[in-house]
Amino acid sequence: MRRPRGLAPRIALVALVASAVAIAILAIGVWLVGGDAFARLMMAAGDSAEHAREMFDRSVTGVLLVTIAVAVAASVALAIVLAKRIARPLDDVGEAARRVAAGDYDARVPADGPTEIASLATSFNVMAESLAQQDRMRRELVANAAHELRTPLTNLEGYLEALRDGVIVADRSTYESLLEEAERLVRLARSLDDLAEGDRAGRPARPVDLDLAATLTSAVGLARPAFDAKRIALERAWPASLPARADPDHLAQVLANLLQ
Repeated sequence: MRRPRGLAPRIALVALVASAVAIAILAIGVWLVGGDAFARLMMAAGDSAEHAREMFDRSVTGVLLVTIAVAVAASVALAIVLAKRIARPLDDVGEAARRVAAGDYDARVPADGPTEIASLATSFNVMAESLAQQDRMRRELVANAAHELRTPLTNLEGYLEALRDGVIVADRSTYESLLEEAERLVRLARSLDDLAEGDRAGRPARPVDLDLAATLTSAVGLARPAFDAKRIALERAWPASLPARADPDHLAQVLANLLQ
């Protein structure tokens, strides 16, 4: 595969072509117009036309050679200067892009230089900031999901260990508590599916009328095996009925967090 040329050779080539065209046009004009005028002047001074033309050709050829040498040197120097000026910010963008590809979303490039380069740098910085924000949201999502899943799993683990060790009796209330935690896990999994489909705001709250006392009793019951294992006594200190309006899943999560 042919390796692409750098900016300096390309700019130098363009400058040399432009200089060559300009010099060629100038040379043709000088030979067509200046040659006859020079010959007439030399003939008026008593020199022959052939000798006058020969002197003119030598003079013009020497001047053109010097002009070509100067043009080539100037083109190369200009190409190097322009290439460095253009390549430096492009190299910065390339280096920042490699850092972003490696996971460093804090990489930024200075938005200075020519308008086109500044626009490119600005667009890159906007893209990098968007990627950084998405990465932060992803990390928060993973952390929140782990926390949300840990609570019902911990409750299930505590209940199952208590059942295995004979600490609690497997009655209807116990099975209902286990089923409630399993249903919470299913709802959390559905919420994660919604997030995966692009609902970054998460599941909105769905408040309903409920009995806060019953919710508290259920939360304490779910946490009791873990407290019993640590020999911590839990005492009930709320009325038998507490009407409220809240999202059952969110409320259960808050209470579970408080009881951890």
